[in-house]
Amino acid sequence: MIVMLSPGDWIGNRYRIDKLLAKGGMGCVYLAKDTKLGDKAWAVKEILQFSNNEAFLEEARLLTQLSHPNIPHVTDYFEPDAEGRCYLVMEYIRGSTLQSRFDADPRTLPPPEILRYALQICDILAYLHGQPKPVVFRDLKPSNIMIDEYDNIKLIDFGIARKFDQGKPGDTVQMGTIAFAAPEQFTKGQTDPRADIYALGAVLYYLLTGGSFVPRTRESFAPLPPAWTRLIQRMLEPEPANRVQAIEEVREQLKLLTDGEPAEAPAPPDRMRTTMLQEEERTWLRTMQLAGDSLFPVGAQSYTVKASQSHPALILYLLDVSGSMSLTNGHKKRIDIVAESLNVALRQMVFRSTKGSRISARYRVAIIAYSDDVNDLLGGIKSIDALMNTGMLPVLATHRFTDTAKAFLYAESLLRAELPRIQDCPAPLVCHMTDGVYTGEDPEPIVRRIMNMSVKDGNVLVENIFIGDVLEHEIEQPKRWAGIRENTSFRDEYGCKLRKMSSVIPESYRDMMREANYNLAAGSLLMFPGTHPDLVSLGFQMSAATPIH
Repeated sequence: MIVMLSPGDWIGNRYRIDKLLAKGGMGCVYLAKDTKLGDKAWAVKEILQFSNNEAFLEEARLLTQLSHPNIPHVTDYFEPDAEGRCYLVMEYIRGSTLQSRFDADPRTLPPPEILRYALQICDILAYLHGQPKPVVFRDLKPSNIMIDEYDNIKLIDFGIARKFDQGKPGDTVQMGTIAFAAPEQFTKGQTDPRADIYALGAVLYYLLTGGSFVPRTRESFAPLPPAWTRLIQRMLEPEPANRVQAIEEVREQLKLLTDGEPAEAPAPPDRMRTTMLQEEERTWLRTMQLAGDSLFPVGAQSYTVKASQSHPALILYLLDVSGSMSLTNGHKKRIDIVAESLNVALRQMVFRSTKGSRISARYRVAIIAYSDDVNDLLGGIKSIDALMNTGMLPVLATHRFTDTAKAFLYAESLLRAELPRIQDCPAPLVCHMTDGVYTGEDPEPIVRRIMNMSVKDGNVLVENIFIGDVLEHEIEQPKRWAGIRENTSFRDEYGCKLRKMSSVIPESYRDMMREANYNLAAGSLLMFPGTHPDLVSLGFQMSAATPIH
């Protein structure tokens, strides 16, 4: 008999079990604290009694190769021990499953809410199916869909997910949840991405009909909202060849439903948390405009208040110092390029604060280096003259992990303390330099809160400098580059996420860059790729482009 883990048990002399989160037929999921990272919370998935280690290793390898904000990040794994226990250490998601949300309503969700979740699922499946060898999830169902504390979807349990191999005669194992799995998952053939399209159709049918499962015959279908009927029926075709062929088509058809469904649905009185989330989202949306797939601040945004000694500009630098920052970019290490560019920006602030032989400090700065922890290198916010008097910049050293959310939470706390005192100052700017995909929690909801903060001059600005190959096309002439806009194509999902986390460049800032012979287009974003040292320098120069007296 295999005994379950108990609170206080250890895994790998590092992870201390806190409590049981869930229990299933193949194992358990525990909340564990990472004693090497200050008791950071992780979810540890325990899988029991594998007769073949390869099945576990396949899931571990698959998950460690994936990088998407709606898929839990796997950071560690332990191969089967003498008792047959295997462990995956992954991102801990605070929230509940879609099944729990559905059961609590009771068994009803407003169509606009279902639509919002469905579009997020489409984005995840498009990422999986778009891999060089498409990943077929094979077990899409409400209990494998988490809704985090920010109302975002997370797809969990990749236990039977497989890569599609064109030359393979069939799946290794015919598995799936009967109520939601495509018919071909129980035959001898190989399943392909169309199996996930069927499963999504079955999930939508279940949610829209108050919990009904897909019947064997179309004549027995429960009534669906008219706008949804044709699409879901096509998704649920028993023969894959007759089904919607690509998840991108499903996503486009769902987007069209936004015009056919009511924008709001009244919430029952007991749904207080959901109501608060919806109201918070509506408040945020009132200050944003839709542009492509991104949302950008609008409204009373002037960004023309000039920095002075009595009303200095506030710049917060968040610098990712994860391990890959030690890699080279050209002939220099990435970390050295960043240090030099930051030094140039700070010198520019000193120059713009100097009149004759006297300095009238027009800038205040904080420099926060982060990896798995946050290190405030200046010990708080310092005026540019105080920083200048030190004679040198703090040393940037690289570490292993990247917890971007923790860095933005720290910036948020600094801003909350400062905003009441700087209402007559220029709008603050958060300059974030990142080296790649984050670990830990999703930073986007935190950034949205920051971008919603404001002074009289306008909302807080957020800038992102991405030290990596984020664009599809290389920029050969940085001086002629028009900048990143809402229709810019990226190599990966993280680029799209950073775009949503970047403010539009204020015209007053753009004027400063034109003086430096950069030709950024109107409406371009405070987002800069770091494939060229000049673009890294441009990003840091932009942080010092506040108008001054």
